[in-house]
Amino acid sequence: MLTNVVIDQSRTFAGLVFLSCAPKMKFGSKTEQDRTKDGVPKWEVEVLGATYTPFGGTANEVVKVGINAVSDPCEGIPAFSPIELGSFSFGVLEKKRKDRDTGVEQIVGISVFFRADEVKLAGQAPTAAKAA
Repeated sequence: MLTNVVIDQSRTFAGLVFLSCAPKMKFGSKTEQDRTKDGVPKWEVEVLGATYTPFGGTANEVVKVGINAVSDPCEGIPAFSPIELGSFSFGVLEKKRKDRDTGVEQIVGISVFFRADEVKLAGQAPTAAKAA
């Protein structure tokens, strides 16, 4: 199963608008920020995406995007600003359940997640780290 697919923003979205950014908390905690295996803090960015519909219109949806960054990846970006996401992708994870009697695992659903490397104002050049 595909687990990571890059999103072509210009063909998928009429636009992306920044809504908010907050530390992603560890599961079950209200005070401790989650981190990667390497110790990098995880952030949750909410964006409003206007997607193209098959009939030529647009449909709006709030999307939560995970970003790993040492500091707030949206610092200085005002709410409701048009944005672009660097290395924007989505992934799919299988939800499995094991039968108690037989021990056989079954796929009972999926979970879709979004992630990116950076948030920048629309039309802004990539950061130095991304340009290299």
